[in-house]
Amino acid sequence: MLVDKNWTPTDTGRINLIEELEVQWWCDRFGCTEVALRSAVSKVGPTADSVERELKQAAKAAFKNTGED
Repeated sequence: MLVDKNWTPTDTGRINLIEELEVQWWCDRFGCTEVALRSAVSKVGPTADSVERELKQAAKAAFKNTGED
């Protein structure tokens, strides 16, 4: 959880996994874990839009695999 809710990354179009505060901000922004964020960035690159799409697809796939759909 972020300590300073008013802080935002300098570039909100790209995800920087080196800065811990930024990782926390993106996890909060996307509602995901750090592991899920790092996995998505590894798969699709650091562009925020691409990562957001990947996280949504991954969540949808996880839900589908539960038999709850």
